[in-house]
Amino acid sequence: MSDTVSIIRHSNNGGKTLLDNWVEERQSAPFEDPSVSIPQLHKFGHRGVLTTDFEAEPEKLTTVRHSYRSPEPLGIRTIGVREQMMREELMKQVSEEVQQEFNPPPPEVEYKSVTHKDFNKEFTPIVKEPTMPHDLCKEQPATFWSERSTEVHGISQVKTKDTPFRKNAAFSTPIDEYRDAPKPGEEWKF
Repeated sequence: MSDTVSIIRHSNNGGKTLLDNWVEERQSAPFEDPSVSIPQLHKFGHRGVLTTDFEAEPEKLTTVRHSYRSPEPLGIRTIGVREQMMREELMKQVSEEVQQEFNPPPPEVEYKSVTHKDFNKEFTPIVKEPTMPHDLCKEQPATFWSERSTEVHGISQVKTKDTPFRKNAAFSTPIDEYRDAPKPGEEWKF
């Protein structure tokens, strides 16, 4: 014979979810729905084990909240009027300091362009006395190119020295139409 003990497992006919706890299985048997499978009972549990009132809602007040409540104010003054006014004044002062520290006023706007900022030198004009009378409406202005008109390549004949860049039609005018005008390439006499 062998020394091993064979354990024969008996099926629980009454309640099948509370395994091997025969007392509890027999107590919960009336609440079990025979159409519900064993895995569903394991997942969702027994209805009616904790309460038989299925429409009841759980209470929101727990034991801790019921036992340890914050003390209610007594309705009488706990600090004096002067101390309360000092606290309010101090809170107001500190809040203003914090407000100024974190939100400083915007800087004053300076409406100057980059040119005005960078080039703000004082200018004193130098006034020279004229050497001869000038007529601004009729005279040719003195420029770099007007002073070097003889050095410029590709310029046509100049009739007057004060207007070197005027139109000269000497090259396109037919020779028969020349009257007293010098021909192209001849020296002009002023």
